[in-house]
Amino acid sequence: MKLAHEIIINKPLQAVWNYSNNPDNLSKWLNNFLRYEQISGDVKAPKVGDQSKHTYQQGKGEFIMEETITAYDPPNHIKLFMTSGYFDIEVVNNFEAVDSNSTRLYASADFVRVGLMMKIIFFFSSNKKMQRDHETQIGKLKALIEAED
Repeated sequence: MKLAHEIIINKPLQAVWNYSNNPDNLSKWLNNFLRYEQISGDVKAPKVGDQSKHTYQQGKGEFIMEETITAYDPPNHIKLFMTSGYFDIEVVNNFEAVDSNSTRLYASADFVRVGLMMKIIFFFSSNKKMQRDHETQIGKLKALIEAED
């Protein structure tokens, strides 16, 4: 399953890149995001191979995904591999300047490995709902960036 959304954000390319790739902002726009923990590398100077841990709220418990940067070309492209015991996702975010004050963001999440439990959940879940949730999340990111001074 692949989720993808393209949106125009009315801010310069560098501002969009900086906001969306700042770990301090993740809880503001990612659904159920609780905390970020750097495992390897320098959070202020990311590079391919750096790893982090993302913790999400899941019901009354927590759900952890480990992230590895697999491609990094600021301010235009970042690719992340996120893994858990239940599924793996390849996240690709492409940023392109439309003009001096607007940026096209293409955000995708491709489920590349799905365990049996997740296959059952996906079977009963609506792909359309998951796509809408993805679009809503990216829309929230757009609103937050555009509200920045």
